[in-house]
Amino acid sequence: MHDIMHLIKIHASSERVYQAITTADGIRQWWTHDAAIEPKVGAAGEFGFNGRRFVAKVTVEELNPMTRVRWKVAKAAWEGKDIEFDLKADGNDATVLFTHRGFPHADEGYASATTRWGFYLLSLKRYLETGKGTPNPDDEALR
Repeated sequence: MHDIMHLIKIHASSERVYQAITTADGIRQWWTHDAAIEPKVGAAGEFGFNGRRFVAKVTVEELNPMTRVRWKVAKAAWEGKDIEFDLKADGNDATVLFTHRGFPHADEGYASATTRWGFYLLSLKRYLETGKGTPNPDDEALR
């Protein structure tokens, strides 16, 4: 199995990062405008992309405020099955270790998911540091 991993430092508190990752309003600012999720374990989440041509469905598996978020992928075009955000406070900054686990092959789909997650994590950083991210469908750089 292959995992996607990214490490990013964001000039924002772990609390702000956590809110941006766990709430639909937060996710709409950096990942996709078409987001529905509740910040509670067991909740279903749904994220649409490109006019809902691609829809990812997840279940919230773990929430540890300001330190960890884990989703189990229920349905998506990608083959990875677990998405994790580990947060660590560092003064006025937060370090995010992102992992998308369980890709069976390091193929074009894996490469595409790696690139897209890198882009969206930088969008998360921009959103929290400047107030403006580039969520889908504003993510013209990926088309």
